[in-house]
Amino acid sequence: MSQPVTAQEIYETAKQLHEQIRTWRRTIHRYPELSFTEHRTSGLVNKTLANLGIETETEVAKTGVVGHIRGGDGPVVGLRADMDALPIQEVNGTEFDSTRPGIMHACGHDAHTAMLLGAATILKRLADQGRLPGTVRLLFQPSEEAQDEEGKSGGMRMVEEGALEGLDAVFGLHVDPVSDVGVVRTRSGPLLAAADKFQLVIRGKGGHAARPQAALDPIWLAGQAIQAIHGIIGRRLDPLQVGVITIGQIQGGTVNNVIPETVTMRGTLRSFTPEVRKQLQEDLRRACRVVEAFGGQFELEIFEGYPPTVLDETATQVMMEATREILGEENVQVAEPITGAEDFSYMAQAAPGSFLFLGVHNPGWEEYYNVHTPQFRLDEDALPIGAAALASAAVKWLQEKR
Repeated sequence: MSQPVTAQEIYETAKQLHEQIRTWRRTIHRYPELSFTEHRTSGLVNKTLANLGIETETEVAKTGVVGHIRGGDGPVVGLRADMDALPIQEVNGTEFDSTRPGIMHACGHDAHTAMLLGAATILKRLADQGRLPGTVRLLFQPSEEAQDEEGKSGGMRMVEEGALEGLDAVFGLHVDPVSDVGVVRTRSGPLLAAADKFQLVIRGKGGHAARPQAALDPIWLAGQAIQAIHGIIGRRLDPLQVGVITIGQIQGGTVNNVIPETVTMRGTLRSFTPEVRKQLQEDLRRACRVVEAFGGQFELEIFEGYPPTVLDETATQVMMEATREILGEENVQVAEPITGAEDFSYMAQAAPGSFLFLGVHNPGWEEYYNVHTPQFRLDEDALPIGAAALASAAVKWLQEKR
């Protein structure tokens, strides 16, 4: 019987692949593609996997790629990376800046894809050596950042199209710009929030600004609604629960001396449990009714987005143990829940899942370069760590659960 594969062995191989992983990442970074248009990126992924001798499926979830590394008889583990970029103009000034005006990999998905290609390289070598006691399914997912005309993201479509059928576990990661390279974080249970959107249209009666008594000012009505909405978290929600309601956009009026007919507000609801999610939606509707007390009308639409990302205890334990073997006990931290959202949540509903935050901040940098900004950047020394974390979690699960 061959010797068990250790996380340290995988990490040493990942470090040897550092230059190749960086090249993949920079190539993808130069040519970013928006959600469901990742044709060049998926082509690079498919060609790379084929050159490694890995069986692939293309056009999964429109522009996704699924690879299959078949080892011995045993469990089937999924590893996921997202591939899409954002509509942001890059201002970093590096030699590998985006070549596409107004589009940038500002969330690290280029690194996620490159790291999974690195993990695939390692795992295929192990399979060829007869040291992979199971099957690894590579999930290169499109469109995490946005939804299509049917309201579906890449993660949702991958689940619907059966890409996660038969998986015993699924693992993913995301770059973390506020943690230093060599530090990772995760937790079991709720990690990321559900993200719902709403649009509220308040209807009054227009008129001359000098004669408000002859009109019904929807801007004044909106003020009452804003106060009621902002009171939900403080006065309606159990203080031991977590929720967020933010109004991020208000539109009303055209000139200074006209009372408009309508005001439109848009915002977001964040929650970690189905119960709180339902309560926030119901209390939002109640709060909006305050405008009816003054004779106004409203139309409220709530658009449910990604559900909470809830991580499996066993899968998370495997992920943490694998990364501890690479980075040491002190560098594998328990994460606090985050009110951001991720469509890995659909995959974690389809199979026991774990999701790792990978530190990408260089300790020598004076600033933190956050995701979704034109200045986002990462220390590429994190790339072999991420590749090794994915590969090690998969191998550890296969060896322990076979």
